[in-house]
Amino acid sequence: MTFIRYGVVQLIAYALDMGAFLLLIALFEDQPVLANIAAKSVAGVFAFFLHRHFTFQSTHGSSKAQAVRYFSLLAINIPIASALFSLGLYFVDNPVPIKFFCDVVCVALTYWISKLFVFHSDTQPPVPADRVEGA
Repeated sequence: MTFIRYGVVQLIAYALDMGAFLLLIALFEDQPVLANIAAKSVAGVFAFFLHRHFTFQSTHGSSKAQAVRYFSLLAINIPIASALFSLGLYFVDNPVPIKFFCDVVCVALTYWISKLFVFHSDTQPPVPADRVEGA
């Protein structure tokens, strides 16, 4: 179920990412890599909040620690995706399908890293008083 929620959030974040990319590429057509980085940053902020509250329902952990881990992952993901994107532009002149392909390549890796390291917490959520044994 977590992977399905992740997929739904990623689709929404990807629509935001691609929409921002298309808008920025129309405004600054000679800077597709910068447009890609800016669009990914906007989508990343959006995705963090949805993944924290909806996908992984990880509101019991430290939001600051999760934010640091998530944006560190994003700081690694963006250059990797952008490097793949730049490389792809040498072979295909249209940036849109190249961006799509590169983003698909990065999604599975990002999911597992997010699940295992970003939104994972050693602390368990508090148990309601009416569920405590002996109460």
